[in-house]
Amino acid sequence: MKHPLRSDFDTAVTEAGVNVRFKPTNCTYSFLRLPGTNDISRLGPVSFAGVQHAARDTGDYAAQEVQDMAQCLASELTASVWAVEGENETEKQTLVTPVYRKLQDP
Repeated sequence: MKHPLRSDFDTAVTEAGVNVRFKPTNCTYSFLRLPGTNDISRLGPVSFAGVQHAARDTGDYAAQEVQDMAQCLASELTASVWAVEGENETEKQTLVTPVYRKLQDP
C-alpha cells in the first residue's frame, strides 16, 4: 500500500471553499469553507463536501489516508487564504492571497 505525499496534491480555491486534486489518480476532493467561529472551533475551517473519482477509486493508496491528507491540506490552505475581519464579524471573510498553489513536500 502506498502512502500519499503533500506533493501528490494540487489545490484550487473556489468561491465556496477548496478543491484538492490527488494527482496519482486524478481524484478531486471538495471542501466547503465554514464561516462561523463555532463551526470552525468544532470542525476546522473546512467541511468535506464530496469526492469525484476520475477512475474507480484511489488505486494503490488507502482511500481514507488520501481523504485525510486532502482535508489537512484544504484546512491549511483555507487558514492561510481567508482572514476573519473583526471579532464580531465572523461571518464576513475576505480573500487575501492568490488562489492557486502547488504543494511541496517539506
